[in-house]
Amino acid sequence: MKNFDGSSSLMASIWLVVLVVPALVLVVTEGVTGRTVAGIALLILFSAVYAVAFGMIDQWPQRLTISRRYLFWFTLLALVAVATAAVIGSLAAFLVPFFVAVLAFPLPLVLSLPATVALVLGSTGLIYLTEPEAMPGVLGGTLASPLMVYAVVLVTRRYEERAHLEHELAIARERESIAADVHDLLGHSLTVVTLKSELAGRLIDTDPSAAKNELEQITRLSRTALAEVRSTVTRMRSPDLAGEVEAARRALTTAGIEAVLPGDVSVAGVNAHLYSWVVREGVTNVIRHSRARRCEVTMSTDRVEVVDDGVGWDGERGNGLSGLGRRVEDAGGTLTVTAVEPGTRLSVSMTGES
Repeated sequence: MKNFDGSSSLMASIWLVVLVVPALVLVVTEGVTGRTVAGIALLILFSAVYAVAFGMIDQWPQRLTISRRYLFWFTLLALVAVATAAVIGSLAAFLVPFFVAVLAFPLPLVLSLPATVALVLGSTGLIYLTEPEAMPGVLGGTLASPLMVYAVVLVTRRYEERAHLEHELAIARERESIAADVHDLLGHSLTVVTLKSELAGRLIDTDPSAAKNELEQITRLSRTALAEVRSTVTRMRSPDLAGEVEAARRALTTAGIEAVLPGDVSVAGVNAHLYSWVVREGVTNVIRHSRARRCEVTMSTDRVEVVDDGVGWDGERGNGLSGLGRRVEDAGGTLTVTAVEPGTRLSVSMTGES
């Protein structure tokens, strides 16, 4: 069957082994009689309907709504159960836990709990009235087993709710991470575009050729930024440290800030990916906020620093620094931003020390 859910049917069918007990009781107490054969046949029919129900309940009958579909299968099981009870009597108590499962799994707690209580009390009372001599032996089927099944349902729901919450939390973290990536990318690129636009505006009358060159660079930067944003959204971008250092050199020079940058970035080793984000965010902040005349970037295997001689840090972390802090923490490092005299030092240590 195309719409048959084999895994759900199999998981539900595992518990049907319990119905071997009433079948054995029939054989032991009555031998091979017409009642025994009919009883076992009805138990097998109930098992088959139960297994098929869990495999088809979400898809068939297709013309019915989901609630009416559940009612259809429940009614079908109930008819088979009534016929079974008419043949095997109080041994039909072994069917009660299966009805609890049918009720408890799909229904919300506010409906499944009273329905389960009603089913347990109703089946126990019915057997007490019709076959009082079967008490208290049948309580295992009408009371203990249904309670165990309901406990399993509650635990399963709690696990599913926890898994759902963890999934939602993972999505939220991923959104924050993407937002931080986009901020890092656009913050840097738009800052450089703004600077180059201002420079082109000043040069357009005095040096049209230089202004044209700046406008061409703005075009390239815009296209690059667009490509980077698209790559970030699809999680395909892998920052290149050498490229980031060179981009920082161009951006600082454009802003009129002396750039003192490392010539050999291979010392970063396994931290190159993280350092590229540190350089990008650090240099962007220097250009946008520091009013510095000099910016120096130093790095080693376990540390990278961005130091400027500007107005100093005001003590607040915006989206960019907050996002960078999460990146560093996830990588096992420590981000420190301090005011120095003069200027600001942004430092990332991968040794576990501040």
